[in-house]
Amino acid sequence: FGLKCLKDADTLTKKITGDMLQQVIVRSPVDSGAFRGNHRVGIGKVDPTSSINDTENNALSKGIATISSGGGLGKIVYISNSLPYSLKLENGYSGQAPMGVYSLSFLSIVSKYK
Repeated sequence: FGLKCLKDADTLTKKITGDMLQQVIVRSPVDSGAFRGNHRVGIGKVDPTSSINDTENNALSKGIATISSGGGLGKIVYISNSLPYSLKLENGYSGQAPMGVYSLSFLSIVSKYK
């Protein structure tokens, strides 16, 4: 029974992390699409890479693959965006996301899984 509980908790943790990534991508403002496509997932550390040519679908599929292979119960998972203007967008610089992206996504996920 204990092993089943651990497996279920690991699966739920990966699901919640994937939902968070999806929220961040969907809430991201769009101009050229570079910000949406540049969200990265790192296990145990921030992934500092960036590319202005990635699409949101590519960012989501890469992120989900990273979460599936290395995330889960007890792991620290970082979702980040290393483009130079990311902090400005999080602080309300865009009219499309005046309340930011990451903070609202986090609040949404916390509310969903309360």
